[in-house]
Amino acid sequence: MKFLPTSFRLSRKLLIIVTGIVVLTGASGAAAIFVGRDALLGPPAEQVSGAVCTTVSTVRLDRNGQQWLRKYVRSDAKDGDVRIKTALRVAGAVSNNEEADLYQVILLDAAGPVNRADMRGRAIGAEVLFARNPAAIPGMAAPFVARYTTGQPAGNGEFYGERKELSLDEIKVIVTAMEDRADCVDPSAVDGTETAAIGGEAKEGAGDGAPAESAAAAEGGTHEVAASSH
Repeated sequence: MKFLPTSFRLSRKLLIIVTGIVVLTGASGAAAIFVGRDALLGPPAEQVSGAVCTTVSTVRLDRNGQQWLRKYVRSDAKDGDVRIKTALRVAGAVSNNEEADLYQVILLDAAGPVNRADMRGRAIGAEVLFARNPAAIPGMAAPFVARYTTGQPAGNGEFYGERKELSLDEIKVIVTAMEDRADCVDPSAVDGTETAAIGGEAKEGAGDGAPAESAAAAEGGTHEVAASSH
């Protein structure tokens, strides 16, 4: 059975075009297999700018005349690199929209604790501190402190991996490469609800004045500016 008459012939030009299309489409498929997706399309967005996150609460602390802003967020990110990138992104977003002397972002797992008193220690998957004038903050020698726990969280949202702190050069590379600089989703803002301010909360621990410890310590006389629990 013949589908084309014997007299039908493809012109040389058309044959070259058709052959080129087949070669290009086949080559791109082969390249995707041998080179890899990241090399052709770039890494996934969360590997560059971090993952989607949700705001738990934002707290302002008056520390000897300074305004310290602490933000608790949740994320499903299982990879430590993604968690610290998420925290760095959020710290940048908050500092661009809120005035404070020190910014602190504490990232918790989606299955982490609900009570703020428990949001410390192994519950912290990543933490970032940022100050435009670090010399004015006790114990802070550089604009950024960024650290995270490696490994995936346990079923209860706690982290048991190695604690790693980034160098300033590593932080600079991450922040410069970011394409998405969005803050976490705030459920209270989406729902249109308002939460009353809370003052004089109980202490979470003891600090010696250095931001690495005391920013996650006492909250006596604090003022909560936004809060939601999930």
